[in-house]
Amino acid sequence: MIQMKIFLLSIVLLFSTCKSGQSLDKDSPSSVPFQVLISASQSNIEEPQRKIITSQKELEAIFAEINKTRKPEIPIPEIDFGTEIVAFVNMGQASTGGHAVTVHNIDKTADAVVIHLDETSPKPGDNATMVITTPFTMVKLKKQNLPIVFNPKMERQ
Repeated sequence: MIQMKIFLLSIVLLFSTCKSGQSLDKDSPSSVPFQVLISASQSNIEEPQRKIITSQKELEAIFAEINKTRKPEIPIPEIDFGTEIVAFVNMGQASTGGHAVTVHNIDKTADAVVIHLDETSPKPGDNATMVITTPFTMVKLKKQNLPIVFNPKMERQ
């Protein structure tokens, strides 16, 4: 009998903590799937950039810069610009290694698509490679009908 009461109490607690019965808030963000195409330390682009690439011509121009000093070159990924776009984020020039930028997640709200970025840099006094870097990342996602905004979060490692 005691086991039955414990079992029933467990079931009640389980269902009372479940959110499936609640209505969804129209303002709550939903996750947008994306695929990382490339993330590296050398874009060869000195100025910070955050841009949405919507054509093959734009993609080729970015890769012309990325591949300017690379042998072998990084191949240009195949993108169906009829249904997809590419987000390109470049941190700009840094005087040491240890810097990176990544797309943490992408959310869709009622008003915009928000690309959440994690930008990391070494802490003052940390050992870092003494080389100029231009960290960047590039992700592919489905075309969006809302404005796209970037939301950076800076962290020291």
